[in-house]
Amino acid sequence: MCIICASAAGVPQPSMDALRRMFTNNPHGAGYMVARDGHVEISKGYMDWASFSRAIRYEAFGPADAVVYHFRISTQAGVNPEMTHPFPITADIENTRLLELQAPMGAAHNGIIRLTTDPTDRTYSDTAHYVAEFLRYFVRDGEDLRNPAILEAIERTTQSKWAIMDGSGYIAILGGGWVKDRGILYSNSTFRAVNYRDCGGRTVSKIYAGGRNYEQFRLQMEPDAYDEDDEDFEDMPPEDYE
Repeated sequence: MCIICASAAGVPQPSMDALRRMFTNNPHGAGYMVARDGHVEISKGYMDWASFSRAIRYEAFGPADAVVYHFRISTQAGVNPEMTHPFPITADIENTRLLELQAPMGAAHNGIIRLTTDPTDRTYSDTAHYVAEFLRYFVRDGEDLRNPAILEAIERTTQSKWAIMDGSGYIAILGGGWVKDRGILYSNSTFRAVNYRDCGGRTVSKIYAGGRNYEQFRLQMEPDAYDEDDEDFEDMPPEDYE
């Protein structure tokens, strides 16, 4: 499944609790990219919450930062630091394995790309192949991220969700069904915490939306009882996001 979390400049960053829920529900490694000084800085390969949370606390991102986070569930190439996201948009597929780098643009993906899926490939994921074999032709500079025809071509060839960032901090959001909370965009709902309550309204357990860690008998579920103030939740149509 994976989840992408995109926080544009001027938007609050996700809470540490939300980041931890995403990591727990998508536990095969995490990474992030941030726009700085006209380029994209990528840091990834965090395979446990402790190392990821230390990196995030060190970065101390704020509302002025444009940041894209990614939390992985592996579908190809196994569970390893190198195939965590984001990836640089590159012609050399070996660059997708780098854990710390600067690039003109970076991309995070949520979905399965049938075009580049190969279950026998133990080294590179379907996303890594698509980035090096197709995406690099579609997206060559920041202007391409603002071209609706190019974005539609990416959507049509992948049937997936993407967050693609350039060095200015502009983030192109591709694919439908995004969830918006306080300006932050999430590619699915695995950032949410759900309260389970008895018939009297008393909270009896709290789990992550993905269902992990839930072992108690469910007396009654209230789907809208999220930790976050859910007044701002809404489905997002595919569009560019700045």
